[in-house]
Amino acid sequence: MDLPTGVLWPDRAVLVTGAGIRLGRAIALEFAAAGADVAVHYRGSRAEAESCARDIRSLGRKAVLVQGDQARDGDPRRIVDEAVQGLGKLDALVLSAGTFEKVPSESLQRAHFDQMLQTNLVGPFFLAQAAYPHLKASRGAIVTIVDVCGTSQVWKGYAHYAASKAGLATITKLLADEWAPEVRVNGVAPGAVLPPENTTDEERKRLVARIPAGRTGAADDVARAALFLASQPFVSGQILAVDGGRTVRA
Repeated sequence: MDLPTGVLWPDRAVLVTGAGIRLGRAIALEFAAAGADVAVHYRGSRAEAESCARDIRSLGRKAVLVQGDQARDGDPRRIVDEAVQGLGKLDALVLSAGTFEKVPSESLQRAHFDQMLQTNLVGPFFLAQAAYPHLKASRGAIVTIVDVCGTSQVWKGYAHYAASKAGLATITKLLADEWAPEVRVNGVAPGAVLPPENTTDEERKRLVARIPAGRTGAADDVARAALFLASQPFVSGQILAVDGGRTVRA
């Protein structure tokens, strides 16, 4: 089925993980504004997820809430099943939920490494696997949210995080090949988007100095990229850096 010209994606159904806050919320609202119904997944941020769902409904689209921990065995399939039950179908899965942590490599504990992989890599893989038959039927799409850290850069103190995102980027490309042509799979690699709240003015200035665009990114920058990748029928197996050009500078 050919898609309409532009970015509008009407009457589709999408599951967005981690949709209550930050990037996930922006992505969920971007898809809703484009005409999609949205399953708003959350782990613990129920109030924020409910707020996101209200905003989606204010745009005239359907929103259903789905709670679950993607790192827990069995939850990925239940999350997908509840989303499909609530929306009636599934046209796209956006794997936005994840965790971010800085720990020097010399003091990184096994439990922290394992938990990072479970949340950022293992859980998203099994969500994709659970969604596969539904997306195969709809000739749908998966969009993973990775990072420039682990795909085109590495940052000191983020060994377990970089490993998890590098693994997810690799899985993205593998599934794009293995599940073609029915399901397209792409990833977005944000750069400096939504810096931590404790970032100092001096740290922010140093960060911006490394970005050709002259600013840090906004959640909407990533959301628009996710919608683009989900809606374009001849784009698959790609990792799109949304970093203001940061990766072209040392």
